[in-house]
Formats: sequence, C-alpha cells, structure tokens
Amino acid sequence: MTDYSRWGLAMAAMLILAGCASSPDKSAIKILNGGQTPTSSAPAAQAEPIRLLSAEEIRSTLIGKSWQYTRPDASGFITYNADGSLTYQDDVKGEGRGTWSATQGELCQSIGGQPTECNQFKSTGDAYHVGKIRLVGI
Repeated sequence: MTDYSRWGLAMAAMLILAGCASSPDKSAIKILNGGQTPTSSAPAAQAEPIRLLSAEEIRSTLIGKSWQYTRPDASGFITYNADGSLTYQDDVKGEGRGTWSATQGELCQSIGGQPTECNQFKSTGDAYHVGKIRLVGI
C-alpha cells in the first residue's frame, strides 16, 4: 500500500469517527414505551371534522384579522375588513385591494380587479380552505 493510500484511509477513518463523536440531534431522539412505540409528553391533537361554515361564522372568523394565504400559484398576507373590502400583500405581486362577501358556506372574493369568484369555505381545525386557498391566522 502506498503512503497516499494509507493517508487516504486514515483520513476516511478520522472523518467517520468525527461523525460518530458529534453530539446527537436531540430532536431526533424517540423515547420508546416498553420498546414498542414512540411516546411524547404533549397530548395528541384531536382531529376536527372538515365542515362548511355559515355566512355569519365566516364573517366573524375573517373580519379584522390578518391571515397568511397559500395557493398553488401565490402566497402572502390578507386582511378582511368589516365593510367588505380586503387588502393583501402578495409575496410576488405586491400590495393590492379587493372585495369580499360571505354567503352560506361560501366566501366570494374579487381580488386585484379580477371577477368575483365564490368557493366553499371550510374549516379543518388548524386552517381554513377557500377553494385552492389555505388561510392560517397570524
């Protein structure tokens, strides 16, 4: 074996040992309950059934609050005002305005001068969904 080969093997061994000697990522440690299943000290979140909201529930949910929205082609922040207006800050397109209204189970919006579009307004417990838009309160 040449000196270069021995030096390469020695370096590889040192790198492997250094990787083993580093402190473990505590977030990756799982505590097993009786050697069978991972446990956690936090209680499990209860899933809520997906449901459509009434017009009044939609209004009381949205008015005066800021929301982060995500959709397949955009993301940003939006605020729904009591007078039926909305303002948004899109991550790519910038600021804009629009209008909104709530009907039984639907949110109707005209954003940035586009025609009004109505979609079902659903709650999943951790977020709201309007068509392809996901809203999360901030």
